[in-house]
Amino acid sequence: MKKNEMKEKLADIASFFACILVILAIAYFTGFLKGFGVKDFADAFNNLGANLSNSSLGKNAGKNYKNTGSKNSGNNETFEGYQVARIPEAVLRGVKTSHLWTFLFNSNKKVVFYIYDDSSAAFNSSVQNYLSTKKNAQIYSLYAYTNRSFSSMNIGNYGASKICNSLEECNEQRQRASDYSLMSSFLKYCGKTMCVINSSSQKYIRLTNKDSNKATQMLNALKYW
Repeated sequence: MKKNEMKEKLADIASFFACILVILAIAYFTGFLKGFGVKDFADAFNNLGANLSNSSLGKNAGKNYKNTGSKNSGNNETFEGYQVARIPEAVLRGVKTSHLWTFLFNSNKKVVFYIYDDSSAAFNSSVQNYLSTKKNAQIYSLYAYTNRSFSSMNIGNYGASKICNSLEECNEQRQRASDYSLMSSFLKYCGKTMCVINSSSQKYIRLTNKDSNKATQMLNALKYW
């Protein structure tokens, strides 16, 4: 197949998927998809991402979005041996337009965030005990959620209430839906282990695995980050 023909086919495929996204956005915001919630779209986004790449969002969050940050927030930034990543711009947009989770990303302290279940109850207790001291409480704010409490969080209002009547308006609605899905995926990614979010720099550091000893070591190391 000639290069020009290949480019045309790729362009047609891209246009097709763009149209599908716009149609879905219109259908959702006008009530045509009654019965489907935002969680369904977020889960679909996660499944799509898993199928399109061998690497998870966890590997790409803060890496594939590096072009949206400053030129000085390179991929190799570390602090006390921990990898530092910039919070994706799409996540910040999702927070702003949905008015959700603002306390995580606009805190005057470093935020500790994770999701836990019965199997990680000991992890939760260990982190809570570490952060309960007066000195640590002045540095960190803890937001820990059970799987149920995280899933039941109010989804908020981030979309239009009427059908879009221009390409620009449709694109804006599509962007809001995409940003919300990315915000949701980012939080699930952080919640699987633990993230320390630095609102002042709009960066975060993620714990590699849910180990209570590693968690307290990391929190101790990041006090002056």
